[in-house]
Amino acid sequence: DCLMLRIIPRFVFLIALVCMAGCVETVKSRNFPALNERREPITRLAVAPFRAMGSLSRRTSSTTAVPPEVATALVARYLTEALAARGFPAVPADDVARALAMQQPIEERLVPRAVAQVVSEKFGADAVLLGSVTRFDERRGQAAGALNPAAVGFEVTLYTAPGAQKLWSGVFAETQQALSENILSTHRYPGGGMRWLTAEELAKWGAEEMVLQIPLW
Repeated sequence: DCLMLRIIPRFVFLIALVCMAGCVETVKSRNFPALNERREPITRLAVAPFRAMGSLSRRTSSTTAVPPEVATALVARYLTEALAARGFPAVPADDVARALAMQQPIEERLVPRAVAQVVSEKFGADAVLLGSVTRFDERRGQAAGALNPAAVGFEVTLYTAPGAQKLWSGVFAETQQALSENILSTHRYPGGGMRWLTAEELAKWGAEEMVLQIPLW
């Protein structure tokens, strides 16, 4: 009986931690009026090439930093892979980029209305994801101990095609925290917060979390 009295409070405490960790908002999302007015599910989605914005767009050459064009391509690819894993294969950004290069002047390639028109005509898509990567900072150190943690930020907006009406937007901005800093949120990370992630690992996890929020049905 005494043993049970000691175990039960610990069990209740662990359950409370899990519940509180589940309340941490990994992706900040917003629905637009056009989403509520839409009556049919999305049947064909395209992922447009991502832009480099924020601190990533101002990045200078470095032997340790991930180049902006690599970071944007990685995030777009991770989103495409996460969509496929969710059972919703999407037209990848590389295919969309080639279609845009053939049909649009360079200054119009990533304008939402122009992109939405192209993906509708070329791929039969009825929706398109446009986005930007604002931060992609690699960790300094190893998985067991980092001097500086990885930090990744990106934004995604879902538009109708070909009309380019805004349906939904999401923002992921995360700097990995140590288990000792915030025990309630670190369990969300791959590995349960017991190791330091690379920027690529953090971005991949962020893409998976983002896709869980995108209103596809």
